[in-house]
This record gives sequence, structure tokens and C-alpha cells, in this order.
Amino acid sequence: MADYTTALAVRSLATDSGFTTDTSYDTLLGSLITAASRMIDRYVGGWDNYFASSTDDETRYYNGSGTDELDIDASISITSVAVAEDGGRAATDYTDWTVTTDYYTHPYNALPIRKLIVEEDGDKYGFHRSRKSVKVTGRFGYSESAPADVALACQIQVSRWFMRAKGSFQDASAAASVGQIMYTKELDPDVKNLLHHYRVMNEGL
Repeated sequence: MADYTTALAVRSLATDSGFTTDTSYDTLLGSLITAASRMIDRYVGGWDNYFASSTDDETRYYNGSGTDELDIDASISITSVAVAEDGGRAATDYTDWTVTTDYYTHPYNALPIRKLIVEEDGDKYGFHRSRKSVKVTGRFGYSESAPADVALACQIQVSRWFMRAKGSFQDASAAASVGQIMYTKELDPDVKNLLHHYRVMNEGL
């Protein structure tokens, strides 16, 4: 699982100069970072490691839209697109399409890719409206590594969990004997504000 920040970055947010150089809590901070990273994925409507795409290709299937545009999961690169043009789902029913000849990726000048658009001057007429009729292979995810605001959101969330636990606030508690911190399963409002625009991007997909 990908972490969106590091223990060092979390400690660097502290005003206590002693804590910024104290590595004794790094294992615990690492566990909190992983938990916060996955919570961020879920909050924005993504999947595990949404902001840290795998280096390996994977294949995902989509229902045909019945139009010349098809929304797909966010991806940083597409290796191939194959379409079951007659609606079948057997391996032999899929026809490979060629980028710029049969389709374009959208947006045209930015990542991540979120849509496929049929080339209007080609010989393809749209994505056949049938289940699992479009097969896309590529690297799925919003980005290769966490954007700066996502990393900051993760740092803030972990810092607040940690400080609440140290202060024995009612919504958190520390169990020093087993090296664990119990924390609320909710992102802080400031963190949600940092992440809100990613959530809006995913609405309706």
C-alpha cells in the first residue's frame, strides 16, 4: 500500500523542535499515515493507492455508453483499448482500437485521463451499449505520486490524530503498552477542505 507522506514530514509540522528530531514514534506514525492515506482514497471516491498509480498495467472493463464518449476510471497512461463492437463478451469479440485514428483520450492536455472520445472522422461510430463491451489496459490512478495538497492533508490528519491521543481527548486514546493509537474514523474538516476538489471531480463517474 502506498503512503502519501512520511513520518519525517509529519514531525516537521510540529512546533516542538524536540519532536521534529525524535524518531521514537516513527513506527506508530507510519501506521497512522497508512490509515490516513486509505481514508483519503475513500473520501475522494477513489480506490486504494488512488494517488500512487502502479508501475504495472492492469485491465479494466466498462459498459458501453451507447454514445461516442465513455467515462473511465482516472488513469495516467493507456496502453490499449479494445471494444466488443457487436456486443459480445468472448475474448475474440474485442477489436483493438487505435489512438487518434479510432479514439482520443480526454482531457487532451492534462492528466489524469478520464474519458475516451470516438474520432468523428474515423470508421467507429460509438461504444456499443452492452455490458463489459469496452476493455481498457493502462496504469489507473490520479497520479504517479501524491500531489502536494494530498500529502499535506495526510500530514495534517496524522498530526491531529497523534496530538489528540497524547492529550487524551475524548475522541482518541493511546495505548502505550501495545504501541497503538485509537482514533476516530473521520477526516478533519480542514483536511476535507484540502481534498474537496478531488471529490468533486469524481462525482457522477
